[in-house]
Amino acid sequence: MLTLPRPLDVPFTDTSAEALRLSLDHDRIAPLAARSIDVSTVAAPTDTGSTFAEAAPELTLTLTVIGSSHQAILSAGPTDAFTETFACLGEDADDSSPNRPQWDREVIRHGRWAGFTEHRFTATRTSVHGDFPGAAAEVLAAGADRALSADDHLSVAFPGQPGALTALSLTCAGPDRIAWQSWHCYPQHQEIVHSSSELRRST
Repeated sequence: MLTLPRPLDVPFTDTSAEALRLSLDHDRIAPLAARSIDVSTVAAPTDTGSTFAEAAPELTLTLTVIGSSHQAILSAGPTDAFTETFACLGEDADDSSPNRPQWDREVIRHGRWAGFTEHRFTATRTSVHGDFPGAAAEVLAAGADRALSADDHLSVAFPGQPGALTALSLTCAGPDRIAWQSWHCYPQHQEIVHSSSELRRST
């Protein structure tokens, strides 16, 4: 079900899609809005010869809006196990920057995050010609349609410029895969950035 974005009485802070950077090791940033979602977990055997399993930690994915950017934070109990930050972080905008998004290409990173071992990230950048508020309304509809439920969707609107909004949706939450998407709308540049992210467990 489509819900209207939450209006925020704060200035639109990000500069442009060009300034966006991706980080997997940035600290939490105080959010303007957040949605926390419990996700499924699996228990792992205590050793290779055991049929007994350890109790799996409770996992929570928190989707947060920071400026017109986002963080996705996976927590195991009280501990943050993984943080994806896609934001204007202030790094040098040189093309060689390792945190610069590789537009239209999937980037895969490996690590250990609460039992997940693979992070996949894809970002696309679209120029809007014409009615930007109309394009932003389509973003809201897409986010709501792709979310698992109305409670798994977060969207906010910024004052001053029609179509200035950020939306996030949880699109998959299973024991072996968690996925979410984001939309960042930049009316001052007539651009919309869409990102797709996944955490996977090794099989």
